[in-house]
Amino acid sequence: MNTTDLRQVLDERSSHSAEQVMHHLRLHGVATKVRRRRRRRVATWTACVLVVLGAVSGVALLPRPTPPGPPATHTIEGFPEYARGTRVAAAASADLSVRRVEVTMVPSTLDLTVFTRCDSPADNVVMDMTVTVNNHELTSGSCGGAARWWSWTPELGVAVGKPATFVMTVTGARRSEGEQTVAAAIPATGTFGLALGERIPFDSYPLPPRPAGTLRPLDEHPGTCSQESCPDAVIIRSDPNDPTLPVRRTLTWKPISDIDMVGQTPGFLHLKVNNVEIATGEWWDYELGGHGMYGDQGGQWKDEFRLDPKPGDQVTIEIVPEHQTGEWQVVFRPAD
Repeated sequence: MNTTDLRQVLDERSSHSAEQVMHHLRLHGVATKVRRRRRRRVATWTACVLVVLGAVSGVALLPRPTPPGPPATHTIEGFPEYARGTRVAAAASADLSVRRVEVTMVPSTLDLTVFTRCDSPADNVVMDMTVTVNNHELTSGSCGGAARWWSWTPELGVAVGKPATFVMTVTGARRSEGEQTVAAAIPATGTFGLALGERIPFDSYPLPPRPAGTLRPLDEHPGTCSQESCPDAVIIRSDPNDPTLPVRRTLTWKPISDIDMVGQTPGFLHLKVNNVEIATGEWWDYELGGHGMYGDQGGQWKDEFRLDPKPGDQVTIEIVPEHQTGEWQVVFRPAD
């Protein structure tokens, strides 16, 4: 298992079996898990999957020509200047021996993404971190992810035009040992960093050029299901003739454990259940990334969305693509 794979599965997974871990990895693609407070409506789907939890306001923009992308080597404190729909507005980095970095910014928007990175030559080690804002804990977990906030509780003190201080602290490290994870020493060499990205409009974001020829097929994504491999799953695909069209289906409901979305191209997928938007998957490249969403089992949608479908209910699912120009797929996996 390499460091990237380890980072994806360590956070809050040490007590799970290898089979459970790999199922979770397939669900969230290449996501780094971070713990976050649901009341703050944090969205991460992550490190490499940005998982968007909760209803997100749609972006209503007219299509325009894609602006040219920045040089691939253009970074700020080790972070790409543009990533996940944002432009880095403030960043800081330091040697791992320092353990703490601080960034003060004056946000021009409340739609912010927090990026963290921990780079070390140490093999099979993932570091843990905590991020605070104005002395209040914001997120913690495995280093190397991205978490998006667009709604801030008053005590956090984050407001447009007002300085906000973010602090990242490296708190520990872990490594794999068989099917378990154990504590490890923080590597003596390496660097870490914190960056704050401000959301920018889709039509202002420097998307990569569209690959020549045929796009990668959806079945190359590790979380992709087919009726053969996932016989009990509900699979909703884009219109074969026009992927820009919404797709609507009425289902006889069975409790869902999780939902996985995959798209070939930059753009959004707005997922609605009985006309309530519960998630927005987003893509900013052609890398066939996956985005996940927790299911309704155990009443998980009741408080957040006021949705509580019962087995046997007729439930309407609608997926509304925005800016999508390639194939996409949404998989609803039933609860055990």
